[in-house]
Amino acid sequence: MIGLYLREFEIGQVTELGTYTFTAENIRAYSTAFAPVGFHMNAGEAAKGLFGKTAAAGFHTCSAWMSCYVATNTSQRARLAAAGKTLPEIGPSPGIAKVRWPRPVHAGDVISYRTTVTAKRELASRPGWGIVTFLAEGHNPAGEEVMRFEGKVLVAA
Repeated sequence: MIGLYLREFEIGQVTELGTYTFTAENIRAYSTAFAPVGFHMNAGEAAKGLFGKTAAAGFHTCSAWMSCYVATNTSQRARLAAAGKTLPEIGPSPGIAKVRWPRPVHAGDVISYRTTVTAKRELASRPGWGIVTFLAEGHNPAGEEVMRFEGKVLVAA
C-alpha cells in the first residue's frame, strides 16, 4: 500500500487520493451494469423520488475511491522505485466494513477521496506481514462526506 512497509505507516497518516467527476453518462453506465435501479438510471423516475434527480449508486462512489487509490498507489510506488527504494510486496485486503453513504452524489459532482491510517499491527499468524486499518472517505466540494468505509490491507512488515 502506497509503497510502504508496516513500520513506515503512522497512525493518523492521511493520503490524498485525488478526485473523480461523476457525470450523467458514467452514473448511467455504472448503474446499468451494476445497480439497475430507476433513480440511478432514469432522470424522469429520479425526479419523482427522494433525491429529486439522478443519483450515483453508493458502490459507484466506492469504485471511484478504488480507482483513485490504485492511481495514487501506482504513482507513489513508481516514484519510490525511481528513487531506489526497495518496495514491499502488496498484500490483499481481508475486507471492508461500516460502509456509509450519508449524502447523494449527482452528475457534475467532483468528489475528493482520501485515506487515514487508524491502526496497524503485525500478524502472529503470518510472520513478516502486518495489517493496516484505514478510514476511506469521499467529500463533495462543500466538504460534506458522501462516502466512508473502514478498510484493511495486508502489508509486508
